[in-house]
Amino acid sequence: MGDLTRPTSNVRSWLALVLLVGLLLAVLAYWAPWVDHTAAALRLSGQDLGEFVKFVPAIRRGEEWFPRQLFYIPPLAATLSLVLLSTNQSLPYPRWLRSVALASSIVVLLGLLPPSWGHPRDLFSAEFRLQGVGILLGAGAAAAHGLYRRLSLRFSASLILVLASAALFAPQAAFWVVRPRIWSAYATPTIHLGWGLWLHIVAWLVITACAGALLISSQQNTERRVATS
Repeated sequence: MGDLTRPTSNVRSWLALVLLVGLLLAVLAYWAPWVDHTAAALRLSGQDLGEFVKFVPAIRRGEEWFPRQLFYIPPLAATLSLVLLSTNQSLPYPRWLRSVALASSIVVLLGLLPPSWGHPRDLFSAEFRLQGVGILLGAGAAAAHGLYRRLSLRFSASLILVLASAALFAPQAAFWVVRPRIWSAYATPTIHLGWGLWLHIVAWLVITACAGALLISSQQNTERRVATS
């Protein structure tokens, strides 16, 4: 039995490590420039885009509706993924790394905060309500992390796969739809696609691939146990 499970454990260790690194890069990408400009004040990160699109002329005048909350999916997905990883007992993380991942899940929620707000109740105004709900969801998941220790790796990997897919495709779709309007609003040749946009794509693709591989690994391990029982 040990000979059968050792290769699976080695693969799982590498996948678990790469998955955490991917999440770290995804968080970095979210706060990195998606829209780059020679003037630092005019650079837009993934977080900035959720607010900036409100000032695109057609959207500001109410001529077009745009789901700007799609830009806030990545930090929520990263928070929930970190909570799942830090609590899953099938992954070979040392205790200190689990603690760091869990603490980081709370910090990542800062990406859901609006750029300026005066009182916590403002998070539940019509403009920011979905962000407020997302913060409560993420904070609640982290606070209740002890409840997830018995979740199977198969379930956790499946959920991370869904979260990663949403974090990759939803904001990217939103960005490429609104990109011509942003370029038109800037009206300058000094605007470029930022490195954070490309890192966001690569990081979430890596996370998606690792989660999928962990899912397959857990299924194969179950099949081996059944075959040798």
